[in-house]
Amino acid sequence: MSTSMIRRMLWLALLVTLPVPYWVFEGGRVPTLWLGELTAFVLAMLLSEGGMVAGFVAVLFVGQTSLFVGVTWLVARYATRGRARLRSASARSAAALGAIAALLGMAFLPVYRTPLVAGGDAVNVLRLFQ
Repeated sequence: MSTSMIRRMLWLALLVTLPVPYWVFEGGRVPTLWLGELTAFVLAMLLSEGGMVAGFVAVLFVGQTSLFVGVTWLVARYATRGRARLRSASARSAAALGAIAALLGMAFLPVYRTPLVAGGDAVNVLRLFQ
């Protein structure tokens, strides 16, 4: 696998699984993809309803989502650089796929917490997007 392909795959896995902190009116730990979903809902509400409060909430969501999209890209980029030190291409691919499998496995543990889902109890990625 090429380095850019591995970087993209790792970045997508981080977007879907890595718990990142967020704060709007209450805080939590959720994946960036979930923040993006809420950002889309808030932007749709802003476009249809308007208003200062919706605009403020939209700015908070867009800012945090953009920040964590960039952070996950940097994490994937530096992880790919570190993986490039391995000598064989098959070892590099195996290391990247192992990291992605570990991220996906972690997502099935109750590591996400938000007051908007399950009353703030810890949930896994499936319950979070349910």
